[in-house]
Amino acid sequence: MMKFSRACIAAVAASYVTGAMAFIGSTQPRSRFSIGTSRKSSTGGDVGKEVKATDAELVVRTSGTNLVKSEYRPPQGEAFKQDIFPNVPQLITFDATDTLIQLKSEVGMTYRLILHEATRFRSRLPTPAVFTSAFNQAFTETNEKYPCFGCGLGMTSREWWAECTKRTYALVEHIDYERGLRDRMDGPLGDAVAEVLYNQVFASTEAWELKPGVLDALSRFKMWREEGGPQLAVLSNFDERLHSILDQVGVADAFDFVLTSREIGSEKPNRSAFEVAMSRAGVADPSLCMHVGDGFDSDVVGASNAGWHSVWIPPINGDDVPTNIDPDLMFSMCGDLFAVLDIFGLDPHFRLIPTTRFVDERGNFMDEVRVYTEEEFDNQDGMLVLPAAPKSWEGPGRL
Repeated sequence: MMKFSRACIAAVAASYVTGAMAFIGSTQPRSRFSIGTSRKSSTGGDVGKEVKATDAELVVRTSGTNLVKSEYRPPQGEAFKQDIFPNVPQLITFDATDTLIQLKSEVGMTYRLILHEATRFRSRLPTPAVFTSAFNQAFTETNEKYPCFGCGLGMTSREWWAECTKRTYALVEHIDYERGLRDRMDGPLGDAVAEVLYNQVFASTEAWELKPGVLDALSRFKMWREEGGPQLAVLSNFDERLHSILDQVGVADAFDFVLTSREIGSEKPNRSAFEVAMSRAGVADPSLCMHVGDGFDSDVVGASNAGWHSVWIPPINGDDVPTNIDPDLMFSMCGDLFAVLDIFGLDPHFRLIPTTRFVDERGNFMDEVRVYTEEEFDNQDGMLVLPAAPKSWEGPGRL
């Protein structure tokens, strides 16, 4: 087998990087903010050129963005309408959950983990899917009983989430199988678990993270705004913790303002939620507003009913357009925020593409495994053993 010295490998790598940088430097990227009469229309085609499509075909634009007419079944779409954006919008709002940020793990996993931690990891608990199902039911019931996280009802969001959390655990019947655990959860232990979930876990990056590509895309939206583009805002069915979460993940300064349903007393898809956003931005014409989100009913239908243009970023494996909606509902469907930028010809010429491919220490799909040196082992009585791993099961001791 051919062997190479480290110096040889380093030299080859350096020459590759130098050549790659020379190529990138010699390439003239297109303007990122070329909004004007000199560019092509917002549809990606020449202005005035007629584009037609049959009911059964999906017209694929060069940007990968298409306008969806809801009466068609997947594949959804028709020709992207000319002049759908006659002017640059004055306001673009974004949904938060699953559009900008996402949970690091399944919600049921977190609920299970915190309860397990509260019992010093001694309890036998069901799978996370059981807790997720219980949470979804509890959230729906609590929201129906106390809309907008209890705003206007003399209830704080902390009290609202305590109610939802206790209801979630109440729906997990497996807790009854652990002797005495149900009684403790109905008492101080249940209060402690609810407080940790509200004030520590779901109020921080312990639970939340940015969706892939969001940071890069928002930086370009921000540059657009600073060069005379639209105001940027967040409009989300969330409580007041969202401000801190966006700050912790590093994107708070990308927005002119953040509106949560708890604070404005109205949640999407109610028309009033979008009207509050217009009032805050000082925009009188709803046709100059755009909302981007992943929820079809709350984001797409809500924004469209308010006179806004709506952009749907469907969840993974969830891009089937509902069939029981107004057949005249028009909206844009994009794969991610970069596709939204591409509507206006502002997508970056070069950008990193997130991948799910396995990458080990020697490259993609390599068969080699790492060879540990003796220095990385502990020597115990003449035997080499791996260093002891930290005992993560001990938990942070907050319960």
